[in-house]
Order: sequence, then C-alpha cells, then structure tokens
Amino acid sequence: MTENLLYAALALIFLGVAGGAMALSSFWSRHFSANSRALASRLKEIAQQRRQDAQSQLLKSGVGLQAIWQQWILANAPGVRALGLLLTRSGSTRTTTEVMALSAGLGVLAWSVPTLLLNAPWLMSISGGLAAFSLPWLYLLHREKKRRLRFEDQLPEALDFMTRALRAGHGLTVAIGMVGDELPDPVGAEFKTVFEHLKLGMTFDDAMAQLADRINSSDLNFLVIALMIQRKTGGNLTELLTTLSQTVRERIKLKGKIRILASEGKLSGIMIGSLPFALGGILSVLNPIYMSTLWTTPSGQTLMLVNVLMICLGALWMWKIVQIKV
Repeated sequence: MTENLLYAALALIFLGVAGGAMALSSFWSRHFSANSRALASRLKEIAQQRRQDAQSQLLKSGVGLQAIWQQWILANAPGVRALGLLLTRSGSTRTTTEVMALSAGLGVLAWSVPTLLLNAPWLMSISGGLAAFSLPWLYLLHREKKRRLRFEDQLPEALDFMTRALRAGHGLTVAIGMVGDELPDPVGAEFKTVFEHLKLGMTFDDAMAQLADRINSSDLNFLVIALMIQRKTGGNLTELLTTLSQTVRERIKLKGKIRILASEGKLSGIMIGSLPFALGGILSVLNPIYMSTLWTTPSGQTLMLVNVLMICLGALWMWKIVQIKV
C-alpha cells in the first residue's frame, strides 16, 4: 500500500511538472515569440476584409504556435496527427497539447484512486486508467459525428444556394463565398474557409481536397470529385449541382429510414448493457453486505473486471451490427 502510494505521488508530481512546463512554454510561444508576432500581423491584414469567424477558421487550419520541441513531439508522436485532424473535424477550439494533457491527467487519476483507496489489482487499475484516458477522444468522436451529420443535412441547401447564385451570373468562387456568408455553421464556416483559401492563392483542387479532409463525408466527396472533374472537362455546372442536391436529399431520406429501422436494435442494446449495472445498484442498496464481496475480495474484483470487459465487447458488437452504410 505504501509503495503504491509512493508511485502514485511520483506520477502525479511528474504530471504536474510536465503540464506546467508545457503550459508555460505554450504561453510564451503564443504571446512573445517571433512566429506569433508574424502570424498576428498577417491575421490583422486578413481581419480588415473578413469577419472574426473567418480568422478563427484560418487559425485552426494553420500552423500551431508551439515551441520547437513541442512541434517535434506533435509531429513524431504516434496518434498526434490523428488527434489534430479529429479536433479540426469536431470543430473544437482546443489544441492537441491540451487534449493530451487532459487525457494523461484523467488516466493517472483513474489509475491512482483504485490503487490507493481500494487496493485494487493492477489489471483493474490499468483498465480504469485506459478507459479514463480515452474519454476526451470519445467525446471528440461524438462531436465530430454530430458536426458531420449537421453538415450533411445543410449540404443540399448549400448546393441550391450555389445553383441560384450561378444562375444569377456569379462565378463559382463567389458562390462559395456567398454560401459561407449566408448559411450557418458548420457548412457556412467550412465554405468560408474554402473561400479564404482561394483568396490567399490556394488552387481550387487543393482547397476542395482540404474541405473533404476536414469533414470526411461521402456526400461531400461526391461534390468535390464532381467539381474537380467539371473544371477539367467542362459542362453545365448548374445542372450538376441540382442533380447532386437531389441525390444528397435522397440519401438523407434513406439514412433516416435505416435509422428508424435500426432504432429497435439500438434500444435493445442500451437496455441489455445497462441492466447489470442497474441490478447491481439495486442489490447494493438492498443488501450491501452481500454485494461488498465484489469490491473487497480479489476474486470479486477480477470477476467484475471480466464482466465489464464482456459487456463492453457485447455493446461494441451490437453497435457494429446496427451500423448500416448507405
């Protein structure tokens, strides 16, 4: 028990010192480095032409203001690039450094509490630490999915808006900028970012490819590929956008039908997965001495850990069954 307490204290001290050093270095580089002053000057020039939300989009898509050693870690550590892309897709204003520090803090806390207070087996403590470590990632995945679904729901309206702008005599770039100005987030913010990239000299294909990478939607991929082909081969752009709008709307209707048909399976999975926890809570209230065996004995703790892992695997399996791709 004393040895576990010592290890936990050393881990917390190390985490606090490392987090403080990274925070101090990030604060210094954000406000006093030469790169931050140069980037602030460039953003000030852009701000004279566009609103503040366009500036924030460029900041999120630009190079970070970390120190050199932080940039090296963020460029070479496994999973960091995937985390940065996930932050962009979820629309979060947090940085990769903040999310990594939060994940590490939650993991150490979830590992140390069972070890110190319950004297839990090392396997249970490590499993709890890994589960807590993954919580920020799961939250970002949830935000990314919600934002992608909102974008897909707004995409037909954006295509219709672009079609009307083209029929009124505007160019494609101007139509993209008008969508960015008139439609709400996320489709308006993303199209505004594309418009800003085009104004800054980026090629059309690169700007649209980055848009597809930021959203990761099959419906948007149809639009990006169609526009790239149309710019090379020519054709009636308004008819192309109208057809795409109708196709996306039909796909949304089909997804809604599938979601309704799969709702029964999802509800069954939620009820089956929550039943052991609800029953355990009721028994703990009615007969706490009987249920305390699960918390106080090594065999009970091992049994509880195995059951939780099997429940998680079953929930993952049922979730995969009801995920039908259109």
